[in-house]
Amino acid sequence: MSKAGHHSVSALHKLWVQLENEHHELEGTMRQPGIGKAALTQLRDRQARLLLEISAVVAQIRDAPAATLEDYAALLDVAIEHEIDLAADIAYYGAADFPMITRLLRALAERVPDFEFNSLRRWLDSPGQYAEVIGGQLYATTRVGKA
Repeated sequence: MSKAGHHSVSALHKLWVQLENEHHELEGTMRQPGIGKAALTQLRDRQARLLLEISAVVAQIRDAPAATLEDYAALLDVAIEHEIDLAADIAYYGAADFPMITRLLRALAERVPDFEFNSLRRWLDSPGQYAEVIGGQLYATTRVGKA
């Protein structure tokens, strides 16, 4: 991977989303009954490599240039997952307990309509809960629940 200075936060965010989604899919696969020891070892090895890749991308995101609203939304998404663990709190307590952050997330989602807060989507129990936080009906009908 090239240096962060050559990629914007939003470009690196797209890679981060792919890696995080694969990591969470692996977690689900490893919890399935009947997985053999050899397969589980391979899955754990892949998961370990993914965690290293994710850490490297997050480090690049910290230093990458941010100029657009999408860059800042991407930066917030990664911070929610890696610095403040807010997605778990919103999932547990509900959006009503976080009125200011919910307002901020909704405003960003309105201004960057194709952007998805991946950290929230994975943690929230249903597409409807994601829509409650973000405020868009699009997500209630087209997005999947947490992995």
